[in-house]
Amino acid sequence: MNRTPLLLMVLVTLLAAAGWLFSKEAIRELPPAAFIGSRFLLAALLLLPLAWLREPPPTRAQLVRAAGCGTLLGASLLLWVTAISQSDALGSGAFIMSVATLMAPLAAWAAFRAKPGRHYWLTLPIAIAGLLLLSSSTHWGVSLSLFWFLAAATTLGIQLAVHRHFAQSIAPTWLTCIQLAMTGLLGTLLSLLTEQWPEAGVSHGIWGWFAASVLIATTLRYWLLTHALSKMTTAHAALMMLLEPVWTLILSTLFYSEPLGGAKLAGAGLVLGALVLYQLPLLLRSARLKTPA
Repeated sequence: MNRTPLLLMVLVTLLAAAGWLFSKEAIRELPPAAFIGSRFLLAALLLLPLAWLREPPPTRAQLVRAAGCGTLLGASLLLWVTAISQSDALGSGAFIMSVATLMAPLAAWAAFRAKPGRHYWLTLPIAIAGLLLLSSSTHWGVSLSLFWFLAAATTLGIQLAVHRHFAQSIAPTWLTCIQLAMTGLLGTLLSLLTEQWPEAGVSHGIWGWFAASVLIATTLRYWLLTHALSKMTTAHAALMMLLEPVWTLILSTLFYSEPLGGAKLAGAGLVLGALVLYQLPLLLRSARLKTPA
């Protein structure tokens, strides 16, 4: 495989991990729902010209499906931003969020009767053991941020299942643009109903973190991800995306002094191992298809 897409995927995961840091800093003064709403509305507006120029517009049915996926994505991200507003344990949270990949088959089974294979049931207990170790080794406090992370991961797992089932025929840039817009609208509506902006205003530094979230962690990351995915297999991309919680844990340790105990490292290792094992059949199948007869 060409090294360029692999290097791009490494950069994408670094930008995704940096997005956790950007978001955590931005919501120190910005209301969390308002942050999500404005961030994703702006990102959708930045992507709209690209979608309009490069891809055919979606039909009404496709628009409804994409909007439904976007509503689920918005709910997940609002739960996620609530979690990071209450905890500095971003590394543990990132590993918990990564388990959404394993929750998606359960959601597909419940909603669409797509029963997971035997291999899935072998990896699920490993991931659960990892989550238990992560939760036991992290001081989550009375903020219940562990609950918010788990709720966000569960909602994201449902979103992934719905996305795979309904949205396969929608042009990718339009799909992303619509989902980002729905997330932004949901966050903006929730903010208007429940939040108030700080009376003292927002400092210039916070707007810098906000700009980094929009331009770097959202728009640039999506553009690089799209470019990388066009040049590599789904299996390789899925494995590379597992670097995101690793980078997030490193950044959280450096910037927020998140402790790295033995139980936490073991839990992170179990979650990462479960995700690798879950993707292994797809990777092996891809390798066999590339092997000449």
